[in-house]
Order: sequence, then structure tokens, then C-alpha cells
Amino acid sequence: MTPAEYGAAVAAEVRAEMGRQQKQASDLAATLGVSATTARARMSGAVVFDVVELLVVATWLDVPVERLALLESAEVS
Repeated sequence: MTPAEYGAAVAAEVRAEMGRQQKQASDLAATLGVSATTARARMSGAVVFDVVELLVVATWLDVPVERLALLESAEVS
């Protein structure tokens, strides 16, 4: 998996969990303290979540950061 593919996979996992919890992009934007446009860029994978953002998102969603980061299955090359 390339770094770009990994970033897209992380974004997909964030979107999936947000969907399960019925959370919106505007909720993510407020949580991260960014604009809705910036939140959507993270959610789409166009801009990769940084480590701090991913920790904040995991806390907000009440899931282990390892799950969002796909640490058990990631092989970045």
C-alpha cells in the first residue's frame, strides 16, 4: 500500500465510523477547529489526517486510534 492509498484508507475508515455514529462533516470541522471545506478534504482523503488530528477524531468518536489508523493491517511502502 502506498502512502496515498494508506491516507485514503484511513479517511474511508473515519467516514465509515462517522456514518455508523451519524456524525456530519460539520461536526468533524467543529471538533478539529477547521472549516467545513478542510474537514471534507480530510474525509475525502485529498488531504491526509495528521497524527494529532487522528487522535482528536478517535477521541471524539470514542474508538481506538489504532482502528482508525488501520495499524493492524497497514503495510505502507
